[in-house]
Amino acid sequence: MAHRRPLRGVRTRLRSSPGVRRSRVAVVTGGGRGIGAAIAEALGGQDVHVVTIDPLVTLDGHADPDRPVEPTTADRIVAAGGSAVASNASVTDREQIDRVFAEVVADHGGIDAVVNVAGITRPTSYATGSEEDWRAVLEVHLDGYLNVLRAALDHMAAAGTGRILGVTSGAGWRPGDAGAYSCAKRAVAALTWQIGAIAPAGISVNALSPIALTRMVTAAMAARPKRTTAGPTSGGLRLGAGMPAPDQIAPFAAHLLGAEAEWIRGRVLFNAGSEVAVVDPPRIVEVVGLDSHEQLALRLDQVVGGAFVPAHDQQATTGGANPRFGEPDGGAAADTPGARVAVIGGPDDAVATVVGALRRRGVHAVVRHDTSDIDGLLSAAAALAALAANDGMPDAVILLAGPAGRPDPAGDWNEVLAAHQGISERILADAAWARAVAELSATSQRSIRLIGVIPGESTGDRSRAQAAAQLARSASSATDGRVVATTIEARCGVTSEVIGELAACLALHPDAAALTGAHLLARDDWVGLCRHPRAGASIVTGHNGLPPWFDAALHDVIGDR
Repeated sequence: MAHRRPLRGVRTRLRSSPGVRRSRVAVVTGGGRGIGAAIAEALGGQDVHVVTIDPLVTLDGHADPDRPVEPTTADRIVAAGGSAVASNASVTDREQIDRVFAEVVADHGGIDAVVNVAGITRPTSYATGSEEDWRAVLEVHLDGYLNVLRAALDHMAAAGTGRILGVTSGAGWRPGDAGAYSCAKRAVAALTWQIGAIAPAGISVNALSPIALTRMVTAAMAARPKRTTAGPTSGGLRLGAGMPAPDQIAPFAAHLLGAEAEWIRGRVLFNAGSEVAVVDPPRIVEVVGLDSHEQLALRLDQVVGGAFVPAHDQQATTGGANPRFGEPDGGAAADTPGARVAVIGGPDDAVATVVGALRRRGVHAVVRHDTSDIDGLLSAAAALAALAANDGMPDAVILLAGPAGRPDPAGDWNEVLAAHQGISERILADAAWARAVAELSATSQRSIRLIGVIPGESTGDRSRAQAAAQLARSASSATDGRVVATTIEARCGVTSEVIGELAACLALHPDAAALTGAHLLARDDWVGLCRHPRAGASIVTGHNGLPPWFDAALHDVIGDR
């Protein structure tokens, strides 16, 4: 959909001569409508030259030939006395994005701020949505996001300064059954926490998690017009009631792009106009040491119900009082005779480790080692249905997801971005097996546990694990309680003995049924339970502007003094 020259200039009322850099330059993807347009216009009113990138497609990402001709965001900025240029490039086209950024730098000498808002919506959930729709959402919200982030960091790193503001969503950190959208937005948040901490000096990377009455929200409301309370796809938010307009979000976003906000780095910040909240990243709240591998299974049996279940329920540790555990009593791990577990994928040694742990618990394991023929949502469902028909209905499925990414050097943002290459395909592969389990449980009307073992050796793996954990949070509600989905982030590698015993315990232990949606992290000598992201602290301003005391309050909330 690109023109031969992606930039379509609106050059009237320019306050600087051609080739002379203005005071500041900002690029806003998704700047044609909604929150992106509101932020672009707010920046335009602050003597910032604005470049909007938006192909102005329909809400679901299709071309819109019947769209009425109307002033663009750039037109409105210029009409108000500012300076702006519009581009119809797509964030999904890396070459187009690189070209636009290069042209902006050539024309203006640099880029001071980038706002990464572009998005579409398609109907996807834990158990629904076509593969085309899943791919389309991930392509825009995650692959497109990465294209823009990469281009922005390349130019800003060379200049030694810049502000990058991505956009995530409550659907990516609150419990909510929004399928591909939830996965993508959780990955955006994960990437923000990772990149923000290691961005070059002078460059800040943050993400906004806004709630506003946009086209996307209006469409969600129209899909369920009778709903007045927080719903399963809304991230726990009431849609419509008291929601701010996009232009009420813009002042805070513009503030994050200013020089005074340079100290804010690697943060996800919720904004609802008159309220701001700092969204805390996942945090380990329980750690159990596994010093004795001879008693590994016994220790896991002991702590699942005694520590992990209550911590998952409360999203906080239940420790800090009298000691809760002594040494395991000895004997053998609890067995489950007659149970059947399917082991999917994984390298040979990982499969052998898991199967060995299952057999020590008296369980018959059915292995589908080769998944090279699985190329989408439908083929995974067909493969699992065939396995159940041929080898018996599984009580649990252990997915040894792969391949693991190459561990990236600490502190290298280029390597972090490289580690995220292809993440959408890996998320889609994980979602395919989740869908397969959901469909098998629906047709059989039987409960099934899904234990997803995700590599955790690279930053890309860890973002993938967070996306898998976010999807798993909706498994039970999306399947009428039949599917219990738990995610293991394998920092020790999927071949570790710890992974085999932990996966077997989660698949079979009676108490582990309460760990649906849980995110566990495993190393060779300990296992931890992670709390999901949450609003850690809120600031109520009482109005949509930012009061003079706001930065001081945010400093104290974040603790970065």
